[in-house]
Amino acid sequence: MVQGVMSFEGYQVDSINYEKSNSNQNGNYTKLSPEFFIVKAEKENNDEHFNIIMGVKIDDSDKDNILPFTAEVVVRGFYTFNTEDAVEHNIDDIDDIHIFKLVNGSAILYPYLRSVLTDITSKSMHNPIILPTINFNKFITNRNLEDMLLDSSHYQDINEKHTYQD
Repeated sequence: MVQGVMSFEGYQVDSINYEKSNSNQNGNYTKLSPEFFIVKAEKENNDEHFNIIMGVKIDDSDKDNILPFTAEVVVRGFYTFNTEDAVEHNIDDIDDIHIFKLVNGSAILYPYLRSVLTDITSKSMHNPIILPTINFNKFITNRNLEDMLLDSSHYQDINEKHTYQD
């Protein structure tokens, strides 16, 4: 099996929130201003395993554009980074590695975020929301890298099982 610099191991939905509003029920809203966030958390003492956590929030904070709903979705992607292959591709500077993981991990995870948001908004009495495409290289390089890096306490292993008690 050919292993690349980075492998996508899967994703999970960390949170979903959709709330119908009593205003603007006709669905005539002119524009959406989604707020996005992207962060990365690495496994403690093992930077080969990491998560990208990505979220979007849509609300009517723009009072000129009242929406018939508010929605927020947060998804988490699970990745493995192959350090040996990265060195072969001249990805060895620590900032370059962080940016590589953020840009590529986000590009892989984003369609899942879009799909979840479209799914939950399609189940109401307004048009479903389909997020636009994003240039993640531009999106990430225009932000402060330190603000996008979380400590290892935010890392979650894909094999972690959660049990629910009554």
